[in-house]
Amino acid sequence: MSEPTQIAPEPESVPLPDVLVLPAEYFFIEKVEVPAALSPAELGDFAELSMEAVSPFPLDQLRWGFSCAPNGQHLLIYAALKDRLKLAGHAELESYTWVLPDFTTLRGARFTRDTEVVLEGEHYTTSFLLPSSGGSPENMRSLPAGSDTPHSKGQSIHLKLLPVELSEQGIPTFKFETLGEAPADGLWSPLEPDEASLWSADIRPSNFKTVERSARRTTSLVTRIMGYAAIFAITLVVLEGLVFAGEFWLGSYTAKIDEQANSVRRIEDKHSLLNKLDQVAQNELRPISMLTAANEIRIALGKTGIEYDETFIERSNRLTIEGKANTINELNVYTKSLSQSGKFQLVGEPKYITRDSKTSFTVTLDYTHNEPETADTKGVMTP
Repeated sequence: MSEPTQIAPEPESVPLPDVLVLPAEYFFIEKVEVPAALSPAELGDFAELSMEAVSPFPLDQLRWGFSCAPNGQHLLIYAALKDRLKLAGHAELESYTWVLPDFTTLRGARFTRDTEVVLEGEHYTTSFLLPSSGGSPENMRSLPAGSDTPHSKGQSIHLKLLPVELSEQGIPTFKFETLGEAPADGLWSPLEPDEASLWSADIRPSNFKTVERSARRTTSLVTRIMGYAAIFAITLVVLEGLVFAGEFWLGSYTAKIDEQANSVRRIEDKHSLLNKLDQVAQNELRPISMLTAANEIRIALGKTGIEYDETFIERSNRLTIEGKANTINELNVYTKSLSQSGKFQLVGEPKYITRDSKTSFTVTLDYTHNEPETADTKGVMTP
Protein backbone atom coordinates (compact mmCIF):
# COMPACT_ATOMS: atom_id res chain seq x y z
CA MET A 1 0.00 0.00 0.00
CA SER A 2 1.19 3.47 -0.80
CA GLU A 3 1.63 5.95 1.97
CA PRO A 4 -1.07 8.60 2.23
CA THR A 5 -0.18 11.88 0.64
CA GLN A 6 0.56 14.53 3.24
CA ILE A 7 -0.83 17.97 2.53
CA ALA A 8 1.51 20.74 3.58
CA PRO A 9 -0.14 23.30 5.82
CA GLU A 10 -0.69 26.72 4.34
CA PRO A 11 1.83 29.28 5.56
CA GLU A 12 0.46 31.66 8.11
CA SER A 13 0.17 35.25 6.95
CA VAL A 14 2.62 37.57 8.68
CA PRO A 15 0.84 40.58 10.18
CA LEU A 16 2.02 43.96 9.03
CA PRO A 17 3.93 46.10 11.54
CA ASP A 18 2.21 49.15 12.95
CA VAL A 19 5.00 51.46 11.75
CA LEU A 20 6.54 51.22 8.28
CA VAL A 21 10.10 52.59 8.38
CA LEU A 22 11.49 53.29 4.90
CA PRO A 23 15.23 53.75 4.20
CA ALA A 24 16.62 57.09 3.06
CA GLU A 25 17.50 55.35 -0.24
CA TYR A 26 13.94 56.04 -1.50
CA PHE A 27 13.97 59.80 -0.85
CA PHE A 28 15.37 62.99 -2.25
CA ILE A 29 15.96 65.41 0.61
CA GLU A 30 16.15 69.20 0.76
CA LYS A 31 16.92 71.58 3.62
CA VAL A 32 15.05 74.93 3.63
CA GLU A 33 15.36 77.89 5.97
CA VAL A 34 12.27 78.93 7.97
CA PRO A 35 11.43 82.68 7.97
CA ALA A 36 11.36 84.06 11.51
CA ALA A 37 7.86 85.50 11.01
CA LEU A 38 6.27 82.06 10.45
CA SER A 39 4.09 80.59 13.18
CA PRO A 40 4.06 76.81 13.90
CA ALA A 41 0.59 76.55 12.37
CA GLU A 42 1.94 77.84 9.03
CA LEU A 43 4.81 75.34 8.74
CA GLY A 44 2.71 72.77 6.87
CA ASP A 45 1.69 75.19 4.11
CA PHE A 46 5.25 76.57 3.94
CA ALA A 47 6.64 73.03 3.55
CA GLU A 48 4.13 72.30 0.75
CA LEU A 49 5.07 75.49 -1.09
CA SER A 50 8.76 74.65 -0.69
CA MET A 51 8.22 71.10 -2.00
CA GLU A 52 6.32 72.41 -5.03
CA ALA A 53 9.23 74.77 -5.72
CA VAL A 54 12.03 72.17 -5.60
CA SER A 55 10.31 69.03 -6.93
CA PRO A 56 10.47 68.22 -10.65
CA PHE A 57 7.33 66.08 -10.21
CA PRO A 58 3.72 67.03 -9.36
CA LEU A 59 2.88 66.46 -5.70
CA ASP A 60 0.24 63.84 -6.56
CA GLN A 61 3.07 61.62 -7.89
CA LEU A 62 5.01 61.89 -4.64
CA ARG A 63 4.80 60.70 -1.08
CA TRP A 64 6.39 63.43 0.99
CA GLY A 65 6.73 64.88 4.47
CA PHE A 66 8.87 67.23 6.50
CA SER A 67 10.67 67.43 9.82
CA CYS A 68 11.32 70.66 11.69
CA ALA A 69 14.73 71.03 13.31
CA PRO A 70 14.63 71.12 17.13
CA ASN A 71 16.02 74.67 17.00
CA GLY A 72 13.17 75.66 14.64
CA GLN A 73 15.49 77.42 12.17
CA HIS A 74 14.94 75.15 9.15
CA LEU A 75 12.92 72.26 7.73
CA LEU A 76 14.06 68.99 6.22
CA ILE A 77 11.63 68.22 3.38
CA TYR A 78 11.80 64.87 1.62
CA ALA A 79 9.84 62.97 -1.02
CA ALA A 80 9.75 59.56 -2.71
CA LEU A 81 8.14 58.67 -6.02
CA LYS A 82 4.87 56.83 -5.47
CA ASP A 83 5.63 54.43 -8.35
CA ARG A 84 9.04 53.53 -6.90
CA LEU A 85 7.49 52.69 -3.53
CA LYS A 86 4.89 50.58 -5.33
CA LEU A 87 7.60 48.63 -7.18
CA ALA A 88 9.34 48.04 -3.85
CA GLY A 89 6.15 46.45 -2.47
CA HIS A 90 4.85 49.46 -0.55
CA ALA A 91 1.63 50.18 -2.40
CA GLU A 92 -0.87 49.97 0.48
CA LEU A 93 0.53 52.62 2.80
CA GLU A 94 -2.90 53.28 4.31
CA SER A 95 -2.67 49.96 6.21
CA TYR A 96 -0.05 51.29 8.63
CA THR A 97 -0.39 53.50 11.66
CA TRP A 98 2.66 55.54 10.63
CA VAL A 99 4.85 55.61 7.50
CA LEU A 100 8.18 57.31 8.20
CA PRO A 101 11.69 57.63 6.73
CA ASP A 102 14.28 55.88 8.91
CA PHE A 103 16.24 59.05 9.75
CA THR A 104 13.12 60.66 11.33
CA THR A 105 13.04 57.96 14.02
CA LEU A 106 16.05 59.67 15.62
CA ARG A 107 14.33 63.05 15.93
CA GLY A 108 14.99 64.25 19.47
CA ALA A 109 18.33 62.43 19.81
CA ARG A 110 21.01 64.65 21.36
CA PHE A 111 24.79 64.46 21.57
CA THR A 112 27.30 66.90 23.08
CA ARG A 113 29.45 66.66 19.94
CA ASP A 114 28.71 66.39 16.22
CA THR A 115 28.07 62.67 15.77
CA GLU A 116 28.09 60.44 12.67
CA VAL A 117 25.05 58.12 13.02
CA VAL A 118 24.94 54.80 11.15
CA LEU A 119 21.41 53.35 11.18
CA GLU A 120 21.32 49.68 10.21
CA GLY A 121 18.24 48.55 8.25
CA GLU A 122 17.03 45.28 6.76
CA HIS A 123 18.07 46.11 3.19
CA TYR A 124 19.84 49.47 3.48
CA THR A 125 22.16 51.26 5.87
CA THR A 126 21.59 54.99 6.35
CA SER A 127 24.31 57.29 7.68
CA PHE A 128 24.17 60.99 8.47
CA LEU A 129 25.77 63.66 10.64
CA LEU A 130 23.71 64.79 13.65
CA PRO A 131 24.91 68.26 14.74
CA SER A 132 25.31 68.97 18.44
CA SER A 133 23.62 72.35 17.89
CA GLY A 134 20.22 70.67 17.58
CA GLY A 135 19.89 70.93 13.80
CA SER A 136 18.51 68.40 11.31
CA PRO A 137 20.54 65.46 9.93
CA GLU A 138 23.18 66.42 7.36
CA ASN A 139 25.25 64.60 4.71
CA MET A 140 22.62 61.88 4.28
CA ARG A 141 23.93 58.69 2.61
CA SER A 142 22.34 55.31 1.93
CA LEU A 143 24.18 52.06 1.14
CA PRO A 144 23.05 48.45 0.68
CA ALA A 145 23.00 46.48 3.94
CA GLY A 146 26.37 44.92 4.74
CA SER A 147 28.37 47.58 2.90
CA ASP A 148 31.30 49.19 4.63
CA THR A 149 30.24 52.63 5.80
CA PRO A 150 32.82 55.46 5.55
CA HIS A 151 34.79 55.77 8.78
CA SER A 152 34.16 59.04 10.61
CA LYS A 153 37.13 60.93 12.06
CA GLY A 154 34.94 62.32 14.81
CA GLN A 155 32.42 60.78 17.18
CA SER A 156 30.19 58.06 15.71
CA ILE A 157 27.51 55.60 16.79
CA HIS A 158 26.12 52.48 15.07
CA LEU A 159 22.45 51.74 15.78
CA LYS A 160 19.78 49.23 14.83
CA LEU A 161 16.09 50.03 15.25
CA LEU A 162 14.24 47.49 17.41
CA PRO A 163 10.56 46.51 16.83
CA VAL A 164 8.41 49.57 17.42
CA GLU A 165 5.80 49.59 20.18
CA LEU A 166 2.72 51.84 20.20
CA SER A 167 1.06 53.40 23.21
CA GLU A 168 -2.70 53.29 23.74
CA GLN A 169 -2.86 56.66 21.98
CA GLY A 170 -0.97 55.24 18.96
CA ILE A 171 2.30 57.07 19.72
CA PRO A 172 5.39 54.95 18.88
CA THR A 173 8.44 54.56 21.08
CA PHE A 174 11.67 54.12 19.11
CA LYS A 175 14.27 51.94 20.81
CA PHE A 176 17.70 51.25 19.34
CA GLU A 177 20.28 48.55 19.83
CA THR A 178 23.79 49.99 19.97
CA LEU A 179 26.23 48.01 17.80
CA GLY A 180 29.79 48.45 19.00
CA GLU A 181 31.02 51.29 21.17
CA ALA A 182 28.74 54.17 22.08
CA PRO A 183 29.47 57.78 23.13
CA ALA A 184 29.83 58.36 26.85
CA ASP A 185 26.91 60.79 26.96
CA GLY A 186 23.86 61.72 24.94
CA LEU A 187 20.25 60.64 24.44
CA TRP A 188 19.28 58.27 21.63
CA SER A 189 17.12 55.51 23.14
CA PRO A 190 14.26 55.39 23.86
CA LEU A 191 12.74 58.26 21.88
CA GLU A 192 9.03 59.14 21.95
CA PRO A 193 8.12 61.87 19.43
CA ASP A 194 5.08 64.10 19.86
CA GLU A 195 1.99 63.53 17.72
CA ALA A 196 2.31 66.76 15.73
CA SER A 197 5.85 65.94 14.53
CA LEU A 198 4.74 62.41 13.59
CA TRP A 199 1.93 63.69 11.35
CA SER A 200 4.38 66.12 9.71
CA ALA A 201 6.98 63.39 9.14
CA ASP A 202 4.44 60.85 7.78
CA ILE A 203 4.73 60.72 3.97
CA ARG A 204 1.12 59.86 3.11
CA PRO A 205 -1.12 62.45 1.35
CA SER A 206 -2.34 65.37 3.45
CA ASN A 207 -6.01 64.59 2.73
CA PHE A 208 -5.57 61.05 4.03
CA LYS A 209 -3.74 62.27 7.13
CA THR A 210 -6.48 64.83 7.88
CA VAL A 211 -9.22 62.20 7.69
CA GLU A 212 -7.15 59.59 9.54
CA ARG A 213 -6.22 62.02 12.31
CA SER A 214 -9.87 62.91 12.84
CA ALA A 215 -10.86 59.23 12.76
CA ARG A 216 -8.24 58.31 15.38
CA ARG A 217 -9.41 61.06 17.68
CA THR A 218 -12.99 59.92 17.22
CA THR A 219 -11.96 56.32 17.88
CA SER A 220 -10.05 57.36 20.99
CA LEU A 221 -13.06 59.30 22.21
CA VAL A 222 -15.39 56.37 21.53
CA THR A 223 -13.00 54.03 23.35
CA ARG A 224 -13.04 56.23 26.44
CA ILE A 225 -16.80 56.46 26.33
CA MET A 226 -17.07 52.67 26.08
CA GLY A 227 -14.72 52.32 29.05
CA TYR A 228 -16.86 54.60 31.18
CA ALA A 229 -19.95 52.77 29.98
CA ALA A 230 -18.48 49.48 31.22
CA ILE A 231 -18.12 50.97 34.73
CA PHE A 232 -21.68 52.24 34.83
CA ALA A 233 -22.96 49.25 32.84
CA ILE A 234 -26.70 49.43 33.41
CA THR A 235 -27.35 53.04 34.42
CA LEU A 236 -25.55 54.60 31.46
CA VAL A 237 -26.46 52.17 28.64
CA VAL A 238 -29.19 54.40 27.24
CA LEU A 239 -27.16 57.58 27.76
CA GLU A 240 -24.12 56.04 26.07
CA GLY A 241 -26.20 55.14 23.03
CA LEU A 242 -27.55 58.68 22.76
CA VAL A 243 -24.10 60.22 23.16
CA PHE A 244 -22.58 57.90 20.57
CA ALA A 245 -25.40 58.57 18.09
CA GLY A 246 -25.13 62.31 18.70
CA GLU A 247 -21.36 62.29 18.17
CA PHE A 248 -21.73 60.22 15.03
CA TRP A 249 -24.32 62.64 13.64
CA LEU A 250 -22.23 65.65 14.69
CA GLY A 251 -19.10 64.13 13.14
CA SER A 252 -20.95 63.49 9.84
CA TYR A 253 -22.45 66.97 9.87
CA THR A 254 -19.10 68.60 10.68
CA ALA A 255 -17.34 66.53 8.02
CA LYS A 256 -19.77 67.78 5.34
CA ILE A 257 -19.14 71.38 6.39
CA ASP A 258 -15.36 70.89 6.60
CA GLU A 259 -15.28 69.20 3.21
CA GLN A 260 -16.36 72.49 1.63
CA ALA A 261 -14.69 74.87 4.08
CA ASN A 262 -11.25 73.23 4.16
CA SER A 263 -10.50 73.94 0.50
CA VAL A 264 -11.42 77.61 0.85
CA ARG A 265 -9.51 77.92 4.14
CA ARG A 266 -6.35 76.36 2.71
CA ILE A 267 -6.40 78.75 -0.29
CA GLU A 268 -6.87 81.74 2.02
CA ASP A 269 -4.10 80.55 4.33
CA LYS A 270 -1.71 80.12 1.40
CA HIS A 271 -2.48 83.63 0.11
CA SER A 272 -1.93 85.01 3.61
CA LEU A 273 1.34 83.10 3.90
CA LEU A 274 2.57 84.31 0.49
CA ASN A 275 1.74 87.93 1.41
CA LYS A 276 3.57 87.58 4.70
CA LEU A 277 6.63 86.01 3.04
CA ASP A 278 6.64 88.74 0.39
CA GLN A 279 6.43 91.45 3.06
CA VAL A 280 9.18 89.82 5.12
CA ALA A 281 11.44 89.47 2.05
CA GLN A 282 11.00 93.06 0.87
CA ASN A 283 10.81 94.65 4.33
CA GLU A 284 8.74 97.36 2.63
CA LEU A 285 6.69 98.71 5.55
CA ARG A 286 8.38 100.80 8.26
CA PRO A 287 5.62 102.10 10.56
CA ILE A 288 7.87 102.76 13.58
CA SER A 289 10.45 104.68 11.50
CA MET A 290 7.73 106.83 9.87
CA LEU A 291 6.03 107.81 13.13
CA THR A 292 9.36 108.40 14.91
CA ALA A 293 10.68 110.66 12.12
CA ALA A 294 7.46 112.72 11.98
CA ASN A 295 7.34 113.12 15.76
CA GLU A 296 11.04 114.10 15.97
CA ILE A 297 10.40 116.96 13.56
CA ARG A 298 7.37 118.08 15.60
CA ILE A 299 9.46 118.07 18.80
CA ALA A 300 12.39 119.86 17.12
CA LEU A 301 10.13 122.86 16.38
CA GLY A 302 9.87 123.58 20.12
CA LYS A 303 6.61 124.51 21.80
CA THR A 304 4.08 124.23 19.02
CA GLY A 305 0.40 123.51 19.17
CA ILE A 306 0.59 120.54 16.80
CA GLU A 307 -1.37 117.57 18.16
CA TYR A 308 -2.06 114.20 16.53
CA ASP A 309 -5.54 112.71 16.62
CA GLU A 310 -5.04 109.69 14.33
CA THR A 311 -2.41 108.31 11.97
CA PHE A 312 -2.90 105.92 9.05
CA ILE A 313 -0.14 103.89 7.36
CA GLU A 314 -0.42 102.29 3.92
CA ARG A 315 1.71 99.54 2.34
CA SER A 316 3.64 101.96 0.13
CA ASN A 317 5.11 103.78 3.17
CA ARG A 318 2.48 106.50 2.93
CA LEU A 319 1.57 108.25 6.19
CA THR A 320 -1.61 110.26 6.77
CA ILE A 321 -1.79 112.44 9.90
CA GLU A 322 -5.04 113.89 11.25
CA GLY A 323 -4.58 116.46 14.03
CA LYS A 324 -4.99 119.99 15.34
CA ALA A 325 -2.86 123.15 15.34
CA ASN A 326 -3.30 126.46 17.17
CA THR A 327 -2.87 128.47 13.97
CA ILE A 328 -2.54 127.96 10.24
CA ASN A 329 0.96 129.49 10.49
CA GLU A 330 2.06 126.70 12.89
CA LEU A 331 0.66 124.10 10.47
CA ASN A 332 2.57 125.67 7.55
CA VAL A 333 5.83 125.67 9.55
CA TYR A 334 5.36 122.01 10.47
CA THR A 335 4.55 120.82 6.93
CA LYS A 336 7.47 122.84 5.56
CA SER A 337 9.82 121.19 8.06
CA LEU A 338 8.53 117.77 7.02
CA SER A 339 9.18 118.51 3.34
CA GLN A 340 12.69 119.86 4.01
CA SER A 341 13.70 116.90 6.22
CA GLY A 342 14.63 114.74 3.21
CA LYS A 343 12.47 111.94 4.63
CA PHE A 344 8.96 113.10 3.68
CA GLN A 345 7.31 114.37 0.54
CA LEU A 346 3.87 116.02 0.67
CA VAL A 347 1.13 114.28 -1.31
CA GLY A 348 -1.11 117.13 -2.39
CA GLU A 349 -1.87 120.21 -0.32
CA PRO A 350 -2.73 119.83 3.39
CA LYS A 351 -6.46 120.04 4.13
CA TYR A 352 -7.51 122.18 7.07
CA ILE A 353 -10.49 123.93 8.65
CA THR A 354 -10.50 126.46 11.51
CA ARG A 355 -13.17 126.29 14.22
CA ASP A 356 -13.20 127.72 17.75
CA SER A 357 -9.63 129.04 17.42
CA LYS A 358 -8.35 125.56 16.50
CA THR A 359 -7.23 124.43 13.06
CA SER A 360 -8.04 120.80 12.25
CA PHE A 361 -5.85 119.41 9.50
CA THR A 362 -5.14 116.33 7.39
CA VAL A 363 -1.74 115.92 5.73
CA THR A 364 -0.56 112.96 3.61
CA LEU A 365 3.15 112.17 3.21
CA ASP A 366 5.33 109.66 1.36
CA TYR A 367 8.21 108.40 3.51
CA THR A 368 11.73 107.60 2.24
CA HIS A 369 13.86 105.54 4.61
CA ASN A 370 17.55 106.46 4.86
CA GLU A 371 19.86 104.04 6.64
CA PRO A 372 22.08 105.80 9.23
CA GLU A 373 25.72 106.21 8.24
CA THR A 374 28.25 103.87 9.82
CA ALA A 375 32.01 103.93 10.12
CA ASP A 376 32.24 101.88 6.93
CA THR A 377 30.16 104.30 4.83
CA LYS A 378 31.56 107.62 6.10
CA GLY A 379 34.47 109.13 4.15
CA VAL A 380 37.89 109.12 5.80
CA MET A 381 39.89 112.37 5.65
CA THR A 382 43.48 111.98 4.49
CA PRO A 383 46.22 114.56 5.10
